[in-house]
Amino acid sequence: MAGTEIKPPKSAPEKALKKVVKPIQEFMHMEASGGIVLIFMAVLAMIWANSPFRDSYFDFFHTYIKLSIGDFVLKHSLLHWINDALMVIFFFVVGLEIKREMVIGELSTAKKAALPIFGAIGGMLVPAGIYWLLNPAGSPGASGWGIPMATDIAFAVGILTLLGNRVSLALKIFLLALAIVDDLGAVMVIAIFYTESISTVALGSAAALIFLCILLNKAGVRNLLVYIIAGIFIWLFFLKSGVHATIAGVILGLITPVQSWIDKNFFFNEVNRFADKAAKSMKEFVDNKEQAVIPHNTMRSLEELNFLAKESVSPLDRIIHALHPWVTFFIMPVFALGNAGVYLGGVDMASVPQNPISIGVFLGLLVGKPVGIFLFAYLSVKMKISSLPQDVNWTQLIGVGFLAAIGFTMALFISNLALSPETLDYSKIAILAASTVAAIIGFVMLSLSTKKKA
Repeated sequence: MAGTEIKPPKSAPEKALKKVVKPIQEFMHMEASGGIVLIFMAVLAMIWANSPFRDSYFDFFHTYIKLSIGDFVLKHSLLHWINDALMVIFFFVVGLEIKREMVIGELSTAKKAALPIFGAIGGMLVPAGIYWLLNPAGSPGASGWGIPMATDIAFAVGILTLLGNRVSLALKIFLLALAIVDDLGAVMVIAIFYTESISTVALGSAAALIFLCILLNKAGVRNLLVYIIAGIFIWLFFLKSGVHATIAGVILGLITPVQSWIDKNFFFNEVNRFADKAAKSMKEFVDNKEQAVIPHNTMRSLEELNFLAKESVSPLDRIIHALHPWVTFFIMPVFALGNAGVYLGGVDMASVPQNPISIGVFLGLLVGKPVGIFLFAYLSVKMKISSLPQDVNWTQLIGVGFLAAIGFTMALFISNLALSPETLDYSKIAILAASTVAAIIGFVMLSLSTKKKA
């Protein structure tokens, strides 16, 4: 093994292609599995909330949990902790995904970003407009215009992945980029329009800590514990500021470094050097029959090699890799379990199709989303601002528009912020109904407009 070199990839194009395609494939695979878990938990929530044990469902999620340190006290229901604390991690990952796409991904250049950005803008404005027409200012549901603007990326990508290789990579990338821009829009809506009062002291304290984190990043501080502690305090300050606490997660994601600490050329040279050094030392250890413990110098070389490997990956990618399974298979399913349960016996179902909130959410998602995405994308292509990706036609793009109408997680989240408890169930029922119908229509359209590949 001594003298063996670690060879680089055969060509730069192959390396670049692998770097782009592999994360997308892994992401699509994980989201497909996550979508199934999410569906299961949503169905479980509805069954539990309408079963003879429904009281236990509502009592469980309205159990109060108290956290106190000296005079500082936080006392909220379990559902509140899920929506305002656990979901901060979800929004942190959203911030990381937005940052990566803006720096090195599909939103990094104007040419790449134009089509999904225009599609996402249409997919936000048209649904909000439809809802607003049905729920004008002064009506009980007037503040819910942000509900049908949202896309649930786990569900949407999960449905798309069920089609396998029938769907082109370009179409998958378009949906991912569209959903990320959509998430950014939803975050801005939450921050600007669903903030009632602001504590300048708390918000200023959070801003000071965010600035400190940026300085620590620039200084090369890599101790994760430092940032975790700072992040907890930033979340607490946002919680007390009046701005929704989940915005803290997005901001922390956006300031996370997207570049690795160790340059790739330096990494390549050092790996070769340490590999040779460790190989020689290990050969001596193997040849020495009397020595039972790995020599200290060999352990030192292996530790340095491990450090190089770790620091050659950007903090952003490393954190996404670590948190994505937790977000996909724990945080989002728990959120769905706590928020999707609607006791239908407490709602006059005959009034649901006539309620302006239900109609606004349902039509906003099911009609507004695909129409808005198609219309704005079509205009951007005709104005030569963007171009339709290769192997993608307009029928397929409309099909993706219907998948983007699956609003589940973000729509439920905004519903909790925008509506009163008396009107919230009407929105939830409409979200579940519209998301189900949109998923079926999108799947059928894409099945008919794509061909199965060998």
